[in-house]
Amino acid sequence: MSGTAMLQLHSTPKRRLEPAFSGKTHEPRPLPLNRSRLIPRDPNLGGVLLAICDISVVLSSIAAVASVMTYVDAKLLSTNLPYFFVISLLSVFLGHAFAQSYKGDNLSRISKTTRVKFIVKPTILTGLAILFSCGVSTLLDHGILSVGESLSARDLIPEVCLVALASASVGIERAAIYGFLRRLQASGQLCTNVVLFGADTIGQRLMQVIRDDYADSVQVRGVFDDRVQRVPDQIHGIPVDGGIEHLIALVQNTPTIDKVLVALPMHAEARILHLLHRLQHLLVDVALVPELVGVRIDKQVIRGVHPPILSICRRPLSDIDILIKRCFDFTAALGGLILLAPIFAVAAIAMKIDSPGPIWFRQPRMGFNNNQFDVLKFRSMYVDCADIGARQQTKRNDARVTRVGAWLRRTSVDELPQLLNVLRGDMSLVGPRPHALGMQVGNHLCDEIVRGYAVRHRMKPGITGWAQVRGLRGAIDVPSALEARVQHDIYYIDNWSFFFDIQILILTVVELIRPRNAF
Repeated sequence: MSGTAMLQLHSTPKRRLEPAFSGKTHEPRPLPLNRSRLIPRDPNLGGVLLAICDISVVLSSIAAVASVMTYVDAKLLSTNLPYFFVISLLSVFLGHAFAQSYKGDNLSRISKTTRVKFIVKPTILTGLAILFSCGVSTLLDHGILSVGESLSARDLIPEVCLVALASASVGIERAAIYGFLRRLQASGQLCTNVVLFGADTIGQRLMQVIRDDYADSVQVRGVFDDRVQRVPDQIHGIPVDGGIEHLIALVQNTPTIDKVLVALPMHAEARILHLLHRLQHLLVDVALVPELVGVRIDKQVIRGVHPPILSICRRPLSDIDILIKRCFDFTAALGGLILLAPIFAVAAIAMKIDSPGPIWFRQPRMGFNNNQFDVLKFRSMYVDCADIGARQQTKRNDARVTRVGAWLRRTSVDELPQLLNVLRGDMSLVGPRPHALGMQVGNHLCDEIVRGYAVRHRMKPGITGWAQVRGLRGAIDVPSALEARVQHDIYYIDNWSFFFDIQILILTVVELIRPRNAF
């Protein structure tokens, strides 16, 4: 669970049925567990199986095209087949790196995974990978190895058929798996069954987190505490069933229990050690819930360190991710400035004719790592009305905005000079939109309204962002609007991928065609 990391204390390498608990003293409450043991317990295993399915479909498409099209080009079975085999591996790599389609969370929480992410992205990536590989093999056959040999449309028939067949097959396969997983989750068969030990404050907060954010993927099958006199009789409708003996009885009687969550305070060392000693013989995973329930905590434990150390947070981008994003930003921004130079000239001339004053508007804003920088925009207001501190947000039909400025803002042309910010490295094409330093919502600064507001500064600000393409543009006049934008920014940071950036850029073009809340 991303919001509440668990420190893994011990896990079972293999699941098997335990004999039913034979004692008469402790009778565990019967629980309606509905899940077949044929369902893989490890979500990462599900990702591996999905990758195998994709590879099998692509290889089957290659075999089908090779068998049918041999009368077109007999070399397809010999010369080109090794290239086509690499296609499937390339498709898997692209799907994992860009679409994150083999990520375990996407399978265990399939109801939270959109069809675009699970079906459309892998289908497109498969088609692009095959198209690229076919192009390389065609060049090798007709361009490099056979100089002067002409390439006819007939020679491209196998490649075209392979691209179409493999893409369609992966799309159909993904759609079938998506529907199958949705049915499994609706029946509760993909849920992780957990029991909670500790019904005090930590356990209650954890139950609230599970109920609010993980109800589709985590089911609490029992709550226990060794100090029943000090805790409530129930938590969110689940009764506290007793102490350690009752917990052991339930786990032994119920082989479909996956994990025991220990929600005890860290200072209760004796209780924790006693509990772990009693649970260590059970074939069930045991995890320790940190007291910081509700705080953004990383999902990994630093390995190779004893005692194990829980990672609180990590950089959102690795070194290679930073390099990829920066190279793309610089190349695209430079190309954009060259292509959009005529629009720059028209906007500058129109501004000079409409109202006296400079072309550029510079405003200090908070950027990456809480460093200030000057964002560049085309001036859209009268010079004597410019609000550097942005204490008064622009409203619809704002009298401070010039006639040309209104058009610039409505079409978002006023943001184009930020391509220069991207070239300088202050901004990125995609990222959380930078807010002015003095911007207020309801007479309060942004960081006074949203707890963890500064998290959005862990990545470079962008010309466009996930919040903007989701319709969250324009003035922020109520705290809930600010909270929604920050939530979208944090989602982008937590789920960044190069393909995600491309998706946002495409959606930005759509937003420019049908602008919402732009004034």
